[in-house]
Amino acid sequence: MAAVKVKEQVLLQYADKSADISDLNTKVRQAWKDAGNKVGDLKTIEVYVKPEEGMAYYVINGETEGRIELF
Repeated sequence: MAAVKVKEQVLLQYADKSADISDLNTKVRQAWKDAGNKVGDLKTIEVYVKPEEGMAYYVINGETEGRIELF
């Protein structure tokens, strides 16, 4: 019997806005690649969601910092 693929979604609602945050790690990985880094060099990803600022901040490998817009 084949495994059924489950579509997962995590929504963050704040004030009158809504954001799909289920793919934040994917967006962080893409930002890492876009900066010219290799995915194989990823060791850790930490994401801090701050809906009041409309941003998610990340730290990669304990040193590289960045941010992604939520809304």
